[in-house]
Amino acid sequence: MNKPRPWLYWAVLSVLCLLGVSCCKQQQKDPFRYKVAIIGNPSNPDIRYDESQMQALKNLGYNTLQLNIAWGARPADEPLNLEDILYVDGIGSREKADQRLQAIKERARIAKKWGFRTLFHFGAPRVDSLYKILTPDLIDIATEKNSIQKKEIVDKYVSLLKRLKQEVPELDDIEVYTFDQDAWVANEFGNGPTDRDIPLHERIPAFLQALTGAWAEVSPDGMVWWEPWEISAGQIYACIPSLPTRNFGMFLHSNIAEVQLSRPVDVWFKNTVQLCAERGIPVVGEIFMASANEELQPLTHIAAPRLVAEELDAVGNVPNIQGVKEYFGLTPDRYDPNQLMAGIKLHDLAVPNEQALAELAEPFGTAAADVLSAWEASATGLAVFPWDATWRFRLLTENPAGIEVYHRWDIAHIEGAVAPSPSWKSTRRSLFMTTESESLDPWFFEDIELRCETSSEKLLAAADLYRKAQQQVNDEPYAAYLAENIKDIEVLEQMITAIRCYCREANLVHLMRKHVVEGNPIPQALIDRFEAIMQVDIANQAKGFAENRSGNTPAAEMLKLFRKDPAGWVTAYLHYR
Repeated sequence: MNKPRPWLYWAVLSVLCLLGVSCCKQQQKDPFRYKVAIIGNPSNPDIRYDESQMQALKNLGYNTLQLNIAWGARPADEPLNLEDILYVDGIGSREKADQRLQAIKERARIAKKWGFRTLFHFGAPRVDSLYKILTPDLIDIATEKNSIQKKEIVDKYVSLLKRLKQEVPELDDIEVYTFDQDAWVANEFGNGPTDRDIPLHERIPAFLQALTGAWAEVSPDGMVWWEPWEISAGQIYACIPSLPTRNFGMFLHSNIAEVQLSRPVDVWFKNTVQLCAERGIPVVGEIFMASANEELQPLTHIAAPRLVAEELDAVGNVPNIQGVKEYFGLTPDRYDPNQLMAGIKLHDLAVPNEQALAELAEPFGTAAADVLSAWEASATGLAVFPWDATWRFRLLTENPAGIEVYHRWDIAHIEGAVAPSPSWKSTRRSLFMTTESESLDPWFFEDIELRCETSSEKLLAAADLYRKAQQQVNDEPYAAYLAENIKDIEVLEQMITAIRCYCREANLVHLMRKHVVEGNPIPQALIDRFEAIMQVDIANQAKGFAENRSGNTPAAEMLKLFRKDPAGWVTAYLHYR
């Protein structure tokens, strides 16, 4: 038997820092001046800045390191604002701010020792408890208080940036969100007296000019990177002519709506890179380069290295692109085929994806073919899932869009509303089918149902292939990797099947209810179809990977009630909202 070779993983990882993959003969093609990593992620805030993590990052090819996870949920009490590490009277705890600052200082020191460019990520102007106050009246009050039209607010951030460099001299760059990350800018169509009537693109560039000037003064070789998240495509285009052109660049989600594993680079992304290039403004594209990502959290082990390669190909082949950035976070010294694929492509984008995949599968020995097939099935299963239906399909196993494995029965609804920001009210609709809390057509539900069915079939095939591979793989980290993949796939597939069942049941109940309203008996064919999907639902709930957190009636009990009085049941349940 050709046994798995654990040493191959470390050999592949080490050689990446020198040559890419050993079999690669192509001339290197590297469009990425900036290769930005984050240690730890919101699902696993493993923020070790030890030799193992740092060496792994160097081997993978990253040259810039974001020093904080910077995520809205604040995993491990990570800072989101400058005020989280630089105490300002009346904001938070001085002790906590000092503790966070010391952590950032130590990370910066270690990162510079290892030769990384350093970056701190924050939101400004800070709006306290942002996602608790996103109603028009409350957000108007908060943004009026923190208006970037007010000199004292701009002066505050200029002062904080100078303090930041003084406290953390090893810090090279900063990343600024002006929306999200506990930051928000007033709405010109709102009721804040300072900002009403003044278009956003006439206000944000001046604020960024002030920040860039301040940072360039204390960090002449540093960069201010602006992430224009939450504002519309038109507003971004309108801002570009007034943005700084020195010590300034932009980080962009790889499409206008989000970072999505299987949908990198849209027309907005290409347009923005081109418009910025005309003014000499560098742009870095944000993607997922690990098995842990925002779409799948809290699951962290489902590998689809082909999709990572395709993300890097898509971003790297945009003319004038200057870099690529991990969006969610990495665990560099953990075995992860997605991370290893990113390392191959970061060293040489021209490596054919099939060649890279074959190289990555070699350590599995005689199971390599099955693992390759499993990776492909997983990649397809993730790609065909309807991520574009609603942003709320993120956190897929955590009650996405109001659906759980033990789903509700009172209404049929898939939630699309997210936040009252410019882009959610405009351009995001080009990527997500629903962005509001709206009534949806049966064809919408049918589309989701059918795509979920295809996704489920592919994921189940991947799990079967991994089980087959398990019979031939005993060495670590590969045996543990196979087991972890199977577990996460099973959890994910159960949720996807629950969405499929919910959508199918809603449409069938709608059809049966029409007959009842017309005073006719329900056709037996419809009853048979409903019985069939309910049996799928019952079997899915019996898999045991999800708890009934909301206390909804299980499908088995609902089917009993349906059988007692089909006409009464369809009159009472699953009405489209």
